Amino acid sequence: MDLSFIGWISHYNCYIFFRIQFNLVIFLEVVGPIIDGIAINRDQRYITLNPADTRERVSMVSVATVDDVRHAFDSAYEAFDKWSRLSPHERARVLYRAADLFEQELDSMARLITREMGKTLAESRAEAERVPWILRFYAGLILRQSGRSIPSQVGNGLILAQREPLGVVSVITPWNFPIAIPAWKIVPAIAAGNTVVFKPASLTPTIAYKLVEILYKAGLPKGVVNMVIGPGSTVGREMLTNRHVEAISFTGSHEVGLEVHKAVGGLDRFVRLQLELGGKNAVVVAEDARIDEALDIIVRGAYSLAGQACTATSRVIAHESIYQRLVEALRERVSRIRVGNGLDPNTDMGPLSSIDQKKKVLTYIEIGRGEGATLVHGGRALENGIYQYGYYVEPTIFKDCSKDQRIFQEEIFGPVLCITPYRDLDEAVDLVNSVKYGLVAGIISRDIGRIMRLSRELKVGLVRVNRQTVGVEFQAPFGGVKASGNDIYKEQGEEALDFYTRIKTVYLHW
Repeated sequence: MDLSFIGWISHYNCYIFFRIQFNLVIFLEVVGPIIDGIAINRDQRYITLNPADTRERVSMVSVATVDDVRHAFDSAYEAFDKWSRLSPHERARVLYRAADLFEQELDSMARLITREMGKTLAESRAEAERVPWILRFYAGLILRQSGRSIPSQVGNGLILAQREPLGVVSVITPWNFPIAIPAWKIVPAIAAGNTVVFKPASLTPTIAYKLVEILYKAGLPKGVVNMVIGPGSTVGREMLTNRHVEAISFTGSHEVGLEVHKAVGGLDRFVRLQLELGGKNAVVVAEDARIDEALDIIVRGAYSLAGQACTATSRVIAHESIYQRLVEALRERVSRIRVGNGLDPNTDMGPLSSIDQKKKVLTYIEIGRGEGATLVHGGRALENGIYQYGYYVEPTIFKDCSKDQRIFQEEIFGPVLCITPYRDLDEAVDLVNSVKYGLVAGIISRDIGRIMRLSRELKVGLVRVNRQTVGVEFQAPFGGVKASGNDIYKEQGEEALDFYTRIKTVYLHW
């Protein structure tokens, strides 16, 4: 007999979904807009699911209205004057407190990332651990970074170049790093004295909600960070065009980035824009590379997060003298990757984030087959047994890929690796640079002359030498060239404050 019951209860103005079955009660946490420091609940809702097992519901999400977004911008605008006038020490105090509070919740945060996005628990833990580092880094940085004094040609004169915040910043983030990317955008923005309206990806709003909650628990004044959740067609449009927007920081696909660029370009005023738009990253394996070291670097770069990272290794350009040995070694190593639920400590690679992502990856695998690339390993959806309720695709390798093939040129954003041989460095450079993207390139070699030449000639924003392409560090500038971003302002590191501040020149005379 079915003893289950499904319904709704009201609790502190939040509607909570519950299910009772054999005396088991499961509560779904409700997340939604946070505006002026207050959680808002709306009638339009949806449920987020665990991509490893879609029978598990993660949270109930309340969708913001356009009026909510406008209210969020009004709140941020009103909060800006007071927040920007606080001393850097007062703003830093909030960030230090937030770092301590977040650190106390690392285990639960990591589990939530895995349940909502799908990556392995180890990957989620590494992402969560970045957040306190980011908070403390910018808290310390604003205590010492300021403008500069410039000698004047006039006697009894001095020129000051002073940094000041911009105003209200719009932050739009993707689902693949659902808390690290929000942190590395929001934290430097508010550290510099700006206020923020933040739209997380609709697939992963719950962990983003936790970040905003902790900022307020740490003493952030109302209205300094406001969060809204909803589709790009409504919520996203207002995020770009609201009259209070002074700057927009966006991470997402190249195609959507172009739409953002067009929307901002059509305004009747100037808005500062920061775009990080993905990549088609290659690793050059030189003839002097050690195969065992190359395997570790390539496999971790290609299959971490199931390949769902803008910095993921999606192409390997290997010297012809080691090409066949490397292909065979990769095939053997990748065949041992354990695919499964990210909460299982034995899992090496989790699921894809959604059914749409799974369909996209499988489509590209068929395109690769049709284009004549040789399938070395994988290429199938995993749908039986433990995989039947998740979005799983085997880690996949194609060899003998040419630069005119779509799987070589286009961002797949999944666990698909293309391997191509090269004869000399001129050909290696041409192969790496032949795609429209320019985010990261890897080099595996011990020859400093070869390393320095490649570092100079590869048209990318980052070069990683004898290191995996995934896993950039928060204290160094990050950003790509060509179709990987608008290449004006870098994210992370000290350079992040260049985007979130402007210079005012003050001439003094006495």
